[in-house]
Amino acid sequence: MSKHWRHLIIHSALTILATLFLGILPITENTSSTIYAESATISNNWSIEQHPNYYHVEGKAQLDIKNFPELYHTTERVYKKSGQSTKPVTVSNIHYSVLDGYGRSGEAYGIITKDMIDMSAGYREKWESKPEPSGWYSYYFKNTNQRGAESNYNHSPKNVSRISNNIKVSISLSNGKTRHGYLFDRSHLIADSLGGRPFRNNLITGTRTQNVGNNDRKGGMQYIENKVLDHIKKNPKVHVYYKATPVYQGSELLPRVVLVSALSSDGLIDETVRVFNNVAGFNIDYQNGGLLSSTTDVDINNTEENVENETTEDEIEEGIEERIENETDTDTLKKDDKNTSLQNTVYVASNGQSDVYWYSKENMPKNVNLDKVVEMSEQTALARGKHHSVQEAVE
Repeated sequence: MSKHWRHLIIHSALTILATLFLGILPITENTSSTIYAESATISNNWSIEQHPNYYHVEGKAQLDIKNFPELYHTTERVYKKSGQSTKPVTVSNIHYSVLDGYGRSGEAYGIITKDMIDMSAGYREKWESKPEPSGWYSYYFKNTNQRGAESNYNHSPKNVSRISNNIKVSISLSNGKTRHGYLFDRSHLIADSLGGRPFRNNLITGTRTQNVGNNDRKGGMQYIENKVLDHIKKNPKVHVYYKATPVYQGSELLPRVVLVSALSSDGLIDETVRVFNNVAGFNIDYQNGGLLSSTTDVDINNTEENVENETTEDEIEEGIEERIENETDTDTLKKDDKNTSLQNTVYVASNGQSDVYWYSKENMPKNVNLDKVVEMSEQTALARGKHHSVQEAVE
């Protein structure tokens, strides 16, 4: 047997064994950047008692810097591919993984420099076309109301409805405050403030707390992002090797955690952080996006001192979110005269997770927490498998 054939047989045998042991065979070839939760060495279990800021520092950075894009010198106009500035800058390209067969983003990494931070300061880049990450929408076949997939919608949008999984909720923060706003963010792997690109390959569907923790720059992804940002601003000659990897379980569309490793050129930052994609009081549907159910009944106290004050950046994000969520999917929501009634506003208890809907809040049971009632169109409610409450009389 030739040396070539012996090598080929050994390689094939190892591939088969690896597949059997892992129990998962990704559905595209471009999946080397996907990490499955089963193979992660540290538990993905989260509790607000253990991790009130939604992250855990696991140890030193796990990076092979030889594989990182190199630093190079250019001008701001050339690097950004826009504008007129000929200011010289020192930068690196950022590597983004291709989407896998489930439409999920993978690892993103690059070297962060002072010039990259400066070019991102003061404004937010406009979202590129169709930035919504995997799990942002749910899909339903119109004729059966059975759940579909994004690929079904892309193949036949006239036959498949697309419904946003994002809803407004009240989140109890670990600092005793309550945040009122959208449950999910388009959470960057490489932050906008660090020069990350605003497109789908750099985004996951992350809970608000995964993204910003208690909204104090100290939790969620912002813990490590701001640590890097502040260190480079104080030491402009320093650069940071930075890598973020979403960790999925099986075919789930939302990652359970994001692993972030950061190593500064002066060695003062050297850590790997596990950021949990959770939120207190709610059960996330990692398989499809959205919620499975609420786990607690969040008491909302609207006294000024107990309500989380939004920062300017949060208000901008909320405005963007509000605008996008209110945009009508023309194909999905287009109706003829016979279906106009499906545009009626209905009300759903338990942050929109109840199986029934009501036409009037006044008819809902007295024990319903009205602060957790969500408004949606009747069509959306039906598409999500809900039905009208038999306790409410229809005139």
